[in-house]
Amino acid sequence: VTNTRYREHYHIQTPAGWLNDPNGLCFFKGYYHVFYQFHPYSAEWGPMHWGHVRSKDLVHWEDLPVALVPGDPEDSGGCFSGSAIVKDDRLYLVYTGHHYYDDGNQDHFWEDQNVAYSDDGIHFTKYANNPVIKAPADNSQDFRDPKVWEHDGQYYLVLGSR
Repeated sequence: VTNTRYREHYHIQTPAGWLNDPNGLCFFKGYYHVFYQFHPYSAEWGPMHWGHVRSKDLVHWEDLPVALVPGDPEDSGGCFSGSAIVKDDRLYLVYTGHHYYDDGNQDHFWEDQNVAYSDDGIHFTKYANNPVIKAPADNSQDFRDPKVWEHDGQYYLVLGSR
């Protein structure tokens, strides 16, 4: 939607393409950040990216560059859902890397868990030693959506598994 008359003025809306699954809601460097599953090339499901917006008041949203783009060895088929956490003035994204086997069948895939980080909340670098959690050999499909948090100095992570 390019005509501002038809664009959302309160809710988050992508510049174009597909949006689903909010991810990594957090507060970092004076802004509320929301990441979301995003396929920028069509209004249909496709290789997921992480779209990104931020706000000072949770009402007025600023579109930011895409935070995660698939295609690297750790996320060749997509950057699926995850979460965010701030530690030592750095913003970390923990997300699922989606991969397809070479047989061309979209039902043949595996997933693992990866990390990206940012010091400014806008530009993200994928961790060089991804994946940080490899897919288990006996349960590699639907091994996704990590949620990370800190409690009393300890860090925890849960994720879904088929």
